[in-house]
Amino acid sequence: MYTIMKKYPSRILTAIAMLLLMVNCQKIDLNPKDDLSDSQFWKGPSDFMKAVNQLYATAESFDVKDVDSDIGYNQAPDVFSNGTWSAPTSDTLWSNRFPDLRNCNKIIEKSESYTGDPTEIERYVAEARFFRAYNHWRLMKRFNDIPILTSVLSTDSEELYGKRQPQAAVEDFILSELEEAASKLPKQSEIQSSELGRVSQGAALALKARVALFAGTWAKYHQHRGDYGQLLDQAIDAAKRVIESNEYQLFEGAGDDSYRQLFIDQGDDSHEGIFDSRYAKDIRMHSAAHSVYWGWRGTPTKKLADMYLCKSTGLPIEKSNSGFQGYERISDEFNNRDPRMSQTFIMPGTNYRNANGPDSCVAKFTVRPETRTGYKLWKFMGETVAGVNEAIYDYHIIRYPEVLLILAEATFEKDGVISDNVLNQTINVIRSRKGVEMPALSNAFVNSNALDMLTEIRRERTIELAFEGFRRDDLRRWKTAETELVKPLLGIKYKGTQYEQLKVLNDGNPGNVDANGFLIIDPSNARFFRTPRHYYYPVPLDELTLNPNLLPNNPGW
Repeated sequence: MYTIMKKYPSRILTAIAMLLLMVNCQKIDLNPKDDLSDSQFWKGPSDFMKAVNQLYATAESFDVKDVDSDIGYNQAPDVFSNGTWSAPTSDTLWSNRFPDLRNCNKIIEKSESYTGDPTEIERYVAEARFFRAYNHWRLMKRFNDIPILTSVLSTDSEELYGKRQPQAAVEDFILSELEEAASKLPKQSEIQSSELGRVSQGAALALKARVALFAGTWAKYHQHRGDYGQLLDQAIDAAKRVIESNEYQLFEGAGDDSYRQLFIDQGDDSHEGIFDSRYAKDIRMHSAAHSVYWGWRGTPTKKLADMYLCKSTGLPIEKSNSGFQGYERISDEFNNRDPRMSQTFIMPGTNYRNANGPDSCVAKFTVRPETRTGYKLWKFMGETVAGVNEAIYDYHIIRYPEVLLILAEATFEKDGVISDNVLNQTINVIRSRKGVEMPALSNAFVNSNALDMLTEIRRERTIELAFEGFRRDDLRRWKTAETELVKPLLGIKYKGTQYEQLKVLNDGNPGNVDANGFLIIDPSNARFFRTPRHYYYPVPLDELTLNPNLLPNNPGW
């Protein structure tokens, strides 16, 4: 540069002077194009659409789930499962929701001053209201009493130091918000292919059914409010509206393998997904295909394995006439069982494809996919060969079978009975899926085999939704966690079986077994459940320091 300046000094100086003059004469916009001010934004429908788009990225997605319960186990004991946890100083499950709520409220507030045709943005405002309800729900199901936020807060807002609202008030707000959103959202069939993944009327109603079931059963068993019947009626009504819309159906596009394939590539864009977290090549990708393969997504326990009925009879394995084949050989436990078992668990000896290519599952604990229970998880394991962070199949946040299960459970919880007609509209639809085709559930079958209908409804929910993150909250709302979570976590039957012959254990597992030869993974003397403490999660301690009005903390904390 010095050489150039020396050679052409007058020309350079003249050019610089002209540039400075141009700068002084022009009005230059220095605002970054990816951070527009409010005065530059909210001008048309596309601005509202862009604002709503960011809400989707923070929805639930792939994670290690159900290891905080009795049906899953990770690489080590889970403190939530065994009750050894303490109040945290911080919790992202609390803190992350409030920026989301702020973004929702900003969209809704800006719509009130929109100068264009309000019908142009009606859909996007409804989406924002859906997400506002959804994020309040995510807070409420974990922390029960929470603040209700319906405005954009500033540093001067009194709500910054507001109190938590009672759980009942939060429930009513969420249910009302979802009903309002549903009235303005399009049906699934009205959403263009280029917009697949945007929330629909069915998504709002399905979420309403989920929230109302949680609220109704929590009220019935924890008695935080006295009107559980009307809450269950709301769950029934919302679920029926989803079903009667004829917008959704079970995925059967992969034949006998449809249940497992639903959760990976073939299940994308299926009519079973009501609300999905979406992924696409080079836009948004994930690593779930690989983390499952490595065994980091948890492994099933004996509790879950025992829940699968025998296929030939539809009976639980503890019934002497069930057709259960025992444990001597590895395959025995999987034979003649509900096919969802062998599509959720991967049985040793199975040849399969994964994100690394073809492979064969072996019984060894430390051979991938790894296990600590002896059982290995297959659900969510992708088959398309891809890089570690390059999987693109979607995560199903709300599936149609959940809606069917909600209708069945809410009906029985409200009335104490359920007709065969409702069973045929709900649980038996799920059981008749291609590749599952289990015997139907009926009142006569339950009575003639000395079964309990509520147990069977809850069994169906647990196995259908296994490893999708429902189990602990189910145990909490049923108020059965105090019984179920103090029991030891067990794994495969080891003593006297093919597993022992193959010496499958890793160095970290001493092979401790119970009186029946089952591996003890987490013994009962290491498992605790304090009532009411462990039915709740504590508000993070740092939040209480910042805002003492959030006190008192939840019961037992």
